[in-house]
Amino acid sequence: MMLQKTLHMSQSLDECKTRLTSIQSYRRQFVRVTKATVTSSKTLDFSFRGPLGFEAETVMAAIETDSPDQFAFESWGGNIDLMGLVEFSSVRPDCTEVTLAVHYEIQNKLYAWLDRKLGFVDAFLTSELRSLRAHFEGVATPVAERVPAYAMFEPLRA
Repeated sequence: MMLQKTLHMSQSLDECKTRLTSIQSYRRQFVRVTKATVTSSKTLDFSFRGPLGFEAETVMAAIETDSPDQFAFESWGGNIDLMGLVEFSSVRPDCTEVTLAVHYEIQNKLYAWLDRKLGFVDAFLTSELRSLRAHFEGVATPVAERVPAYAMFEPLRA
């Protein structure tokens, strides 16, 4: 199946590329990713949990591209085949559009059928991109205590 996601980051093009290509700095922000380890051979051991006991595992590697604003990857081994392209484009000086296109194939026929019906890989990707964007945009920082608009309608505090 093919998925394409686009998100806007409030960072310059170079800063956004640098931060997103360094997975070690933000891998703990992923919710359902169980493993994202960069090996000494510059590959990524990657696994994530899906519904109904599905655990995707694969090894990914970067592929050379002609454009410095693109990052391609493919996987081998494991129970899911992935190939994709991440493209960075500057919208404004402090706004970068990131487009992620992923083609994947789940090897297990039952889970592949369930994914076609339920779209759990799409839900996984959307969820992880939201948490990643929240991390980079600072949305995940603690919110200050809410100031009441109408203090007389607030409960009394001792």
